[in-house]
Amino acid sequence: MSTATDRRTRPAQVKASLPLLLVISVIGLGLVFLGGYRAAYSTGLAGTPGTLTVASCGASGTGGCTGVFRATDGSVTDPVATVPASGHPAKGHTLDVDRLGAGDYGPISLSHSVGWLALILFGLMLAGSLPSALLGRRAEHSPRAARGAGRLGFAVLALLVGAGVFGVMALVLTLTTS
Repeated sequence: MSTATDRRTRPAQVKASLPLLLVISVIGLGLVFLGGYRAAYSTGLAGTPGTLTVASCGASGTGGCTGVFRATDGSVTDPVATVPASGHPAKGHTLDVDRLGAGDYGPISLSHSVGWLALILFGLMLAGSLPSALLGRRAEHSPRAARGAGRLGFAVLALLVGAGVFGVMALVLTLTTS
């Protein structure tokens, strides 16, 4: 196979893959927004942070715990709040939770926050795939574009590694704190 043939077929292959890369980038941006939204609640930065005093829990690993929610600032009290919980907390145990809306509660924990951060990094990696491919396409004719594609490709790889590291950290934190 000659080099001339490779150069002629490469732009056609890149053009064919651009719609797929566009879809992947849009999915990546969606993951970034979802991760940012959920991370704000899992850290207690959004919503109404407080505690849930456990009255009862479902079977271990399924369902959630029901109890009395009290906001940290005392503005909200809900006697029948339900929150998903890992493990099987004992009756009377308090859980740090965040009120997302009326009757909607989520846990505040480091493991959840780190997990959402991993999703954000993964989404950024997906979103960076389209600009990286576009710069790579121009790199054949421009040394400046080649340098930019190399730098952006390295950033995409670093985001993937970061997402993997934070994902493993979230998994370890979840397993050690339950």
